Amino acid sequence: MKILFDIKHPAQLNLFKGISNELRDENWEVTICYLQRGKLPGIINKEYAGFNIVPVGSSNGTRWSILWDGNIKRTLAFLELIKRENYNICVAASSIPLALACKIAGIPVIQFYDDPERTQINRINASLSSQLFFPPIVKENHKISVFNCLKEWSYLSSKRFQPNEKILRQYALAPHEYVFVREVSNKSFNYYNQQDGIVSGFANRINANAKVILSLEDKSYTDCFPQHWTILQEPVEDIHSLIYYSKLVISSGDSMAREGAMLGVPSVYCGTREMKANELLIQLGILEHLPGDSALAFINSTIDKKFDEEKQTGTRGQLLEQWDDMTVFMKEQINRYKT
Repeated sequence: MKILFDIKHPAQLNLFKGISNELRDENWEVTICYLQRGKLPGIINKEYAGFNIVPVGSSNGTRWSILWDGNIKRTLAFLELIKRENYNICVAASSIPLALACKIAGIPVIQFYDDPERTQINRINASLSSQLFFPPIVKENHKISVFNCLKEWSYLSSKRFQPNEKILRQYALAPHEYVFVREVSNKSFNYYNQQDGIVSGFANRINANAKVILSLEDKSYTDCFPQHWTILQEPVEDIHSLIYYSKLVISSGDSMAREGAMLGVPSVYCGTREMKANELLIQLGILEHLPGDSALAFINSTIDKKFDEEKQTGTRGQLLEQWDDMTVFMKEQINRYKT
């Protein structure tokens, strides 16, 4: 059996890591395709070493490049690859180019996504895909089904992830005595309508005594942050252990804010997008959405508090009990197309 996974954004990188390893162990021929964009190629080559890795399409962040290189030319490249390799099934998070190529080639494609707000994109993906899967934040129909968790749970469940405290030594950190900050760039499609440099706008008003490590997507913003903050260099080894052992996660991107919450760390999303996936965690009381500097009061009060390790353990235990094993779910769906 031959399967193709498409990864076009760093937030999708870990979604398929567990399932791709398991399928390879079961003698599937696994191909990992990726969009040549930013730091993604280097991270893919590190995280998916040993797999058949194929770059498909590119994007330099401009609207024209996203349309022409990242969509039109990418569709044609996928079509050529699929016809040549004759895959049994293709899998993506949200990839219209792959779905269109599969539709033309007559190859099944299933997608796992968590952003129902992208109504036009989702409508196209649903029409082109064999099946489109979401968390329980949408209405089901003959082409749209649900899985009972968020997609980040595929690699953050305590069945799949165990934190390693040794990573803290590289940065001279102590468990739960530092803040983890993620600043995304608005040059990706997801954040085009969001103000750039959101955290940098209030970084100097965050408690100056806090030890902070910063995951900065656009390094041209380096000078906008306090000099005593430690800027991580990608690809970051064991980034989820760094998040797990932090005291607080602050993120202008939605994905890492959700990751922090699922790892049981007080987390605040300070971007502007209203997302049903975030709302699921907000309702559980494990994520805050406070746009821009409205997050400052929560941030500084959390920094002043002692970290609650018992609450962290309880949060992760509750999610483990209530949610699906995402990797098991994906494998069940994939196996429906075995021939």
